[in-house]
Amino acid sequence: MGKPHSYGAISIFTHRLYDSIQSVKKLFSFLIAVTLFAALFFSGGCRKEQFGNGTITFSTDTLTFDTVFATFGSTTRYFKIFNDSKKAVMVNDIRLMHFVGTQFRLNIDGVSGDHLTEVEIPAKDSIYVFVEVTVNPNDQSTPYVIIDDVQFTTGNKTSTVHLQAFGQNAHFHYGDEISNGQTETWTNDLPHVILSRDTNPGIYVKCGGTLNINPGCKLFFVGNSGLFVEGTLNAIANTWSDSIVFQGARLESYYTDKPGQWFGIVFLRGNTCVPHGNFDHCVVNESSYGIYAGAGLSSDISSYLGSSQRPVVAMHHTIVKNSLYNALYGFNAKITADNSLFYIAGEHLVKLGLGGEYSFTHCTLYNSGSKYVSHEKESLLLSNLVSDGTSNFEEPLKTTFTNTIVYGSLENEIVFSNVEDLNLANFDNSFSYSLIKAKADTFALFTTVNNQNLFNQDPRFKDFSVGNFILSDSSGYFSPAIDYCPSGLGKDIFDNLRPVSKTTNTNKYDIGAVETQ
Repeated sequence: MGKPHSYGAISIFTHRLYDSIQSVKKLFSFLIAVTLFAALFFSGGCRKEQFGNGTITFSTDTLTFDTVFATFGSTTRYFKIFNDSKKAVMVNDIRLMHFVGTQFRLNIDGVSGDHLTEVEIPAKDSIYVFVEVTVNPNDQSTPYVIIDDVQFTTGNKTSTVHLQAFGQNAHFHYGDEISNGQTETWTNDLPHVILSRDTNPGIYVKCGGTLNINPGCKLFFVGNSGLFVEGTLNAIANTWSDSIVFQGARLESYYTDKPGQWFGIVFLRGNTCVPHGNFDHCVVNESSYGIYAGAGLSSDISSYLGSSQRPVVAMHHTIVKNSLYNALYGFNAKITADNSLFYIAGEHLVKLGLGGEYSFTHCTLYNSGSKYVSHEKESLLLSNLVSDGTSNFEEPLKTTFTNTIVYGSLENEIVFSNVEDLNLANFDNSFSYSLIKAKADTFALFTTVNNQNLFNQDPRFKDFSVGNFILSDSSGYFSPAIDYCPSGLGKDIFDNLRPVSKTTNTNKYDIGAVETQ
């Protein structure tokens, strides 16, 4: 439990981010080599027709309609299918998948229709696929981003060209940059759709730049795009009625709460400035990394050491959920979170590595996996070091958890990693009045303050499967987290007043983000 932790923080993230920036055009690439063995035999000495093992390729992997329509409008674009081999290739099946009904229409090699079979592409030749889309931007049921697929089947192999159309009812940001000295403010009159460009995989707030996101804004991220910050990001709302939402752009029901639909909000460690992020009444959903503070492109771990360039992130009344990897990742960063909720991730839910300063007050951390991701790693990782395989790099770690729940479906939901198990000089972890799922004896070895915590007691959430983390006692089973804390914040995550006494213990506060009313 105390071994150096080499969870690949630098190499894995750098690889993913580098690929995202350098290979944006390949983010949706699912082109599969298609082979076809067919021989037609005819009696009477007729010629034998042969189809080769050639590979079909496409002029693009994503066909984008970026025309803005004021009312009902349509436009036509095309892509080409190439057969570069010396023999003909037979494509057995071409069909539109109808993710969004009939808004897209196809014309394949001069034949109109959304489903064709046995389409031959001659040797060293190509065919055209024309695509038309009609969008009604005034129809509230129409997605802000309309996406469909054209699927090609040859034998038992398939390949896909993605279709995406954008209506006038949104602000579109194509790899935008906010430069040094520039302040940009996004309004909530229309949704904001973020797309990648070759140079930037989303929005890039450069050192010295500021992006203010007004209350009520909804941000939809296409593909592997994200929000990358070297300067300052302010996403501050006053209530949940005007909350700010960050999520994927796929609005079909199949994609609801599906992790990994976009990259995440990343605070990049800069050379000349300290990134800042401020969140209040925000929801971050369906990303790979929910909020990642302290990332960079360098594979040299020594460049991440020291406190002078730590990103500073403050989170209030914020929900981060359904992340492919981590809901919150701090890598030698400074993060303050209160009245915030983190749940469902494919790796460590909250991952705090290579030291830093972190404070959590009245937060709820919960992971049990979902139909999309499994829960195999502890919900909370605390580490003051990282290993590159040959050397250990260490930074002081200071964490404070107050009135906070750390719970999940594993037997143990907290893992520690420092150089020497019992040397806490650079490993200062404080937990007080918190409900924790962990082995109490091991937990005590890695904490400097262990004050009035509850261990391995079910908080009895109302229904965590639908994100309801109210501490329920309606079934007659009283949650041990109710009325437990002697002090706390004046409101909970949903702006309900604290304390609300449910027992004879007046003026006591519930553990976690939600105060049971």
